[in-house]
Amino acid sequence: MAESVITVSIITIACVICATMLVSAIFPAVNRATSSVISANQIFAERVLTSIEIIATSNSSSQCYIWVKNTGSRAIPQIDRSDLFFGELRNFRRIPFDPSCTPDAAPCWNYRIENDHNDNDIWDVGETINITVNNVNELTPGEYYLNLVLYNGVSAEAEFSIG
Repeated sequence: MAESVITVSIITIACVICATMLVSAIFPAVNRATSSVISANQIFAERVLTSIEIIATSNSSSQCYIWVKNTGSRAIPQIDRSDLFFGELRNFRRIPFDPSCTPDAAPCWNYRIENDHNDNDIWDVGETINITVNNVNELTPGEYYLNLVLYNGVSAEAEFSIG
């Protein structure tokens, strides 16, 4: 009788140790998977809430002006981390951002918020930015392509003519 009590005790202790080891091995993996799902969900939600629309374009001899409206439901930070692709329809290229973009520094682009309703220098919902693209060469008549890609991958593109 005493032998069976000792045997059951040893088996119970072994089961508790095995269960503890199993939980110790599985819990970190489940925690990492949960963190990955939460992170992916946050990125997806950010992209869903972000939307922009190119509303107008204009040009002078070597500059192009683009007006883009924040049509999403959240402010857009880090505008300077956006990618701007611009050029003739089948011959466009990425134009680098330069906060002090001058014709001498071309090709480059910069922006200013046209209607900063609360004067916070953040591209809030409903506000429009004016992008100025300084091109190396004079803009000749023809078809042009423009694509603005925000830091989170949301983009807006347009094709327009310069006459």
